[in-house]
Amino acid sequence: MQHDFLQPPEAPITPQGTAWSDPVSPRHLRLEVVTDGRRLVGIVQQPTAARLVDLLNWTEEAALALADVEITPLELHGEAAHRSPLAHVRKQAIAFTIPREEGPVAVNRRPLEYVEKRQWRVSALLARFLVSGYLHLPPAADPANASLFWNAGFVALTDAEAVFLPNPATTWKAAVIIVNSARAEAYCPPATPAGE
Repeated sequence: MQHDFLQPPEAPITPQGTAWSDPVSPRHLRLEVVTDGRRLVGIVQQPTAARLVDLLNWTEEAALALADVEITPLELHGEAAHRSPLAHVRKQAIAFTIPREEGPVAVNRRPLEYVEKRQWRVSALLARFLVSGYLHLPPAADPANASLFWNAGFVALTDAEAVFLPNPATTWKAAVIIVNSARAEAYCPPATPAGE
């Protein structure tokens, strides 16, 4: 049986008039969270305009709170999806996350310490997943230095794909997949940057 998790579940409940509408108020982001055995799709509230990867890495919370959650087992053995108004997912249990909607576009805005980055196609092998995508590093950084990956916490990979190793027909493709580097068993850097 093939499962394609490119699209989130049907009929999401989206906060009315709050999703990325007011730059001062908290933002609501539809998010897919994947653990070793489950897929949870819900809405996370971001207290600021921070990127999701920053929210995962910089908050002291041990769990990520999702609202309006649909929970689906990765290995379907007749188990139906479960809906819950709220779920707290331990960050340690997260294999990877995928934002399922775009945030506001910052026109010509860059952080004060912005540095141009180079893209490197890398792979991370987790216990039950292989995740591949572009890791963005400053030009002087060496992607072969594994500590850049291991010490990063949650790592954003762009133009990414994840494969569920027990059933390789189950895949995810997304503009961004955020990998929990603490769950990775191996990090595979490339020999040259993308496009060279």
